[in-house]
Amino acid sequence: MEEAEMQLKVKKVTDKFTESMYVLANEPSVALYRLQEHVRRSLPELAEHKEQQKEFERSFIYSPRYLYRILAGGF
Repeated sequence: MEEAEMQLKVKKVTDKFTESMYVLANEPSVALYRLQEHVRRSLPELAEHKEQQKEFERSFIYSPRYLYRILAGGF
């Protein structure tokens, strides 16, 4: 087999392999799997942030200044 012929065959094989990997990587089920991964990683952080926000709101509502304004009759 000649060198040029061998290089052509190697190029065809690598091109087909690359194309197959590209199709496989962009398959819808893979996209859904990656979306699920993202949600599982980010959900605990979002839940923690939501809890911190609730605690902040509770502390704001019951702060001394807020209570004073309520008792003084002004909002």
